[in-house]
Amino acid sequence: MKQNILHIGLDVDDTQYHGSALNHTTGEVLDFKCRPNLKGLLGQLDKLHQYFSGSTFKLCYEASYIGYTLQRDLVEKGYHCDVVAPTSIPSPRGKQVKTDRIDAAQLVQFYANKLLTLVAIPEPEQEQDRDLIRSRQKLLEQQTELRKHIQALLRRNGRHYKVETQNKSHWTLRHYCWLEKTIEVSSGSLKVNLELLVRQLKGINSILTEYAQQIEVLAKTPRYEPMVQALTCYKGIKNLFALTMITEIGDVKRFPHPRQLASWIGMDIREYSSGGKHNRFGITKHGNRYLRTAFVEANQRGYRTARITKDLKARRKSTDPEFISIADRCLRRLNKKGNRLLVAGKHPNKVKVACAREMVGFVWESLHKAAA
Repeated sequence: MKQNILHIGLDVDDTQYHGSALNHTTGEVLDFKCRPNLKGLLGQLDKLHQYFSGSTFKLCYEASYIGYTLQRDLVEKGYHCDVVAPTSIPSPRGKQVKTDRIDAAQLVQFYANKLLTLVAIPEPEQEQDRDLIRSRQKLLEQQTELRKHIQALLRRNGRHYKVETQNKSHWTLRHYCWLEKTIEVSSGSLKVNLELLVRQLKGINSILTEYAQQIEVLAKTPRYEPMVQALTCYKGIKNLFALTMITEIGDVKRFPHPRQLASWIGMDIREYSSGGKHNRFGITKHGNRYLRTAFVEANQRGYRTARITKDLKARRKSTDPEFISIADRCLRRLNKKGNRLLVAGKHPNKVKVACAREMVGFVWESLHKAAA
């Protein structure tokens, strides 16, 4: 006897949970709403059990600020629950009305017809480690914005570090000494403003140093050390990028082919071909931006030469030769491709992205072997 499945789409927010239940066999739809907590949702699910007795429930909700807590709570209570990637939800053309009830009703229709991409649920510890690395990235962005603000403030008040000192680099020890002297000779609100901004910047620098120390400790834990060693033998990948790739990808075995991983990262090539014309553009950027950034940053200049540096040799000392062989194949491939594109006149930024796309396949291979 075929089992009857009841699909339920949830639109979650801080005010209310809106749900829509769809009996895919009969086409019957039942909308509901409840308090925005697990107790209120379970109460509504009990009522649905009475109405659709004997049905198996499958729930889903859109990935949002709530994370995976609701999914884990529902699974613990014996329900099947999926988290849906927001970018995979189709947007109907000509849509003029948007409400939580309509969103839930559309979500369950797409879910029942298997038109959505489901998010892989990470283990709680891995999610916490990933959040640690993402928080460091957020703080790094704040540091960049604060530095730009300080430089703009100084320029508006007629102070230019490079012109006054003939030094070429900002945010070095000499630059900070120059900032201290500039603050001393300033007066009024400018002096107070600069003092507070520089103090805040030094605080961010200190916290970033602590983040770096914690990441180094994390890389040596038994949970990550084998995979970190498999990736740090690549040129351009150290502990930070290795952990970013490991925690963001999660279970690499869910990608049967590296092409699928590249697509998930957002490194597919955009194409618009019609009427016999073939037009290809840049990468889609519809994917995990943290991973995409890590791969591109790992290929800043390393592809220009296949030489093995002292630092890379030191990182490879305790690495399995099998992983070193994969990394060497990657290095030769990137060197050949990168220099060929440069000679062809391609912009260095395009070359970096092209090499990053090539590296994805080799990293996929290394992680598959490390997870075996």
